Amino acid sequence: MSTAVLFDRYGTVDELYVADLPVPSPGADEVVVRYQSIGVNPIDWKILRGDLADRLPLAMPSGPGVEAAGTVVAVGPGVTRFKNGDPVIRHGRPGTYRLHEMVSTLPEADELTPMPARFTAEQAAVLPVAAGTAFSALRQVGLGAGQRLLVHGASGGVGLATVQLAFLLGAAEVIGTASAHHHGLLRSMGATPVEYGDGLEDRLAAYSPPDASVDCAGGPQPYATAVQLINDPARRVTIVPESADMQVPLVDHIPKELPATLSLIGDHPFHLPVTGRYSLASAAEALTVSQKGGVGGKLVLLTGS
Repeated sequence: MSTAVLFDRYGTVDELYVADLPVPSPGADEVVVRYQSIGVNPIDWKILRGDLADRLPLAMPSGPGVEAAGTVVAVGPGVTRFKNGDPVIRHGRPGTYRLHEMVSTLPEADELTPMPARFTAEQAAVLPVAAGTAFSALRQVGLGAGQRLLVHGASGGVGLATVQLAFLLGAAEVIGTASAHHHGLLRSMGATPVEYGDGLEDRLAAYSPPDASVDCAGGPQPYATAVQLINDPARRVTIVPESADMQVPLVDHIPKELPATLSLIGDHPFHLPVTGRYSLASAAEALTVSQKGGVGGKLVLLTGS
């Protein structure tokens, strides 16, 4: 049997339950992956709450989770890209809060990527949402070598990935807004931290104007400062749908986002701090922590070896 965290209707974490299911058998062009680590993201509780139901309708029962890392344990007919024992990263459609999952290997499905040997399963599991989104955002604003970048909400998962990838793209300076107790972390990654809140505009005025901005926080202040400091709307982007409009466009995820991100990272230093680890059965607790915000890193569910 295999464990899965499911819900039968949209709502709060109270709708989640743990189910014992048969280990799936792969069909044509499918594999079964056993997960070791599963990323926890704000999109997970938004999916559970039904916020994305219009754009992402789900057949019930369903489950949260859009990223994980593990090992292929069964291979269906026609599969040539993967074999038993291959470490992989799963990304895309919801449903990763489980021990085993049947996943399409078709390239057009874009759900599985080989896991680079340099990453642990824990680090690999938190790459797709944070690093992938950051990569697409930086591509969208056209960040180039020698340019300056402003990152709002720089201490979150996507923010921390944006800081690191910006330097890999040759950024001269990355200014990151965050609460004061996250400034040490941002400095360790080479960023210039600035505290958000009242007076942010005055504090940012002390630095050279940025060439582009990535909003990972959402809200009126990141929006206002982006419009004030960046003349070209094409060089502003937000990852928060509620904060997007013609002036600050929503990030447009590029095709094959994760492989492109991993190609940029290569063997360069890259690390997303994991600040909370939970068992699969404690998924509701992890989602509650995520929903409160201020995590300053990533949360993961661990299934055991």
